[in-house]
Amino acid sequence: MKPPGLIVATCFAALAYAGFLATQTPPPPVQTVQAFSLPDHPVALTEDMVTRFLYGFAPVAATIRELDGKGEAEQRKAILDKKAAEFGFASFADWVDTTNTIMVTYHWVTNPDPRQEVDKAIGAIPAMSNLTDQEKADMIEGLKAGLAKVENAKPDEANMAIVRRHLRTLKPFYELWAPPAQ
Repeated sequence: MKPPGLIVATCFAALAYAGFLATQTPPPPVQTVQAFSLPDHPVALTEDMVTRFLYGFAPVAATIRELDGKGEAEQRKAILDKKAAEFGFASFADWVDTTNTIMVTYHWVTNPDPRQEVDKAIGAIPAMSNLTDQEKADMIEGLKAGLAKVENAKPDEANMAIVRRHLRTLKPFYELWAPPAQ
């Protein structure tokens, strides 16, 4: 059972909660970009990769939208692999891992203390009157488990240095990946 959504102030709290939810639902047949996702395989970023990501994001995202629910998973994967290759990525999965690596790194650069934000989110859960005690406990455990994953996924300094040089240009992409809490 998925508990109701948790509105929190930062992406990491949502990422931690998404980590909990990921254990509750089966993965989709074709990998898609999901907000607050850790990369399956973190990528050692280069300036060229960030540039290719910036130029390729809109066309790849448009292709994802065009294919939504159309055709067989293998057909969609082949089309997405081809589109990602147009921007120098080995496959769509490589593009997704690069995207998530860039976004997670951006978040670490701009929000370097995930524990503080998760503690704040955990502190807000007891006041959620629309949840059962079990749902509250599940959410707290999910946030704690997610925090452990997030802390283990801290990017290396080389990735953070590259992303720091692109903060202004990456910000709109990050806001798509981690929309601000309402």
